[in-house]
Amino acid sequence: MLASRGYSSRSISQAVADGRLVHCARGVYGLPEISAEDAFLASHQARRSCLSAVTGLGLWLLTKPGKLHVATAHGRPVPGCVSHRVSGRQSLMDILHQCVKCGSELEALIVLESAVVTKKCSINSLRTSFSTRSDAAGRAIVDMIDPQSMAITETCCRYTLRAAGYNVQGQAYIRNAGHLDILVDGILGLEIDGEAYHNDQVAWKEDLRRDTMYVLEGMWRLRIPAAVALYQPHIMLGWVEQALKRIRATQLPGMR
Repeated sequence: MLASRGYSSRSISQAVADGRLVHCARGVYGLPEISAEDAFLASHQARRSCLSAVTGLGLWLLTKPGKLHVATAHGRPVPGCVSHRVSGRQSLMDILHQCVKCGSELEALIVLESAVVTKKCSINSLRTSFSTRSDAAGRAIVDMIDPQSMAITETCCRYTLRAAGYNVQGQAYIRNAGHLDILVDGILGLEIDGEAYHNDQVAWKEDLRRDTMYVLEGMWRLRIPAAVALYQPHIMLGWVEQALKRIRATQLPGMR
């Protein structure tokens, strides 16, 4: 590409010598600020793909994959990477299909749901894309998507609770208090708190107001730390089970 833009071999060599370019591999050059990973990818004619590409697209990711996922046109293995053979430009749908194939059901749901929530695609476009006989797993994941989800924490919480057999409603409206992140079995509210969104004076005052309103409206509620919802779901399930037992023990027989 440099040669096609009029740069001679001598000028390129001089730029490398001056530190204005970095020689990554034969015929491959980068700017001095290029990361080691980007230089490695360039040297293997590869680019990020699948679960390794989603954060660059502004999508949610539960955990960084243990190995870098890459796309190549040549189909040759890339050392230390999971390779996907892709001819031409990768589309968003290409990457979403890869995530369904490589990720767990929860990991794929997180990525696909975030694509809908961030309006990078619609549920209908996902249904169309995952319409072949081999796309049964993808269709099952699309059916789990809640376009009203506000964050990855809600997606993880909802998935975990439903897998445990609970009836779950996302963004349930409670009079005078606003929307709950999650409502379990119609009687227990969950608020999933990340420090970034609850650590200033305005948010703190609003949390206090909502806490009061939930009590006045008779809504039992748990505050779940985001890290627990994401990475320690067994702890969250234990809290939910204990809370539901306590709630049902206080209800009149006809209300249970």
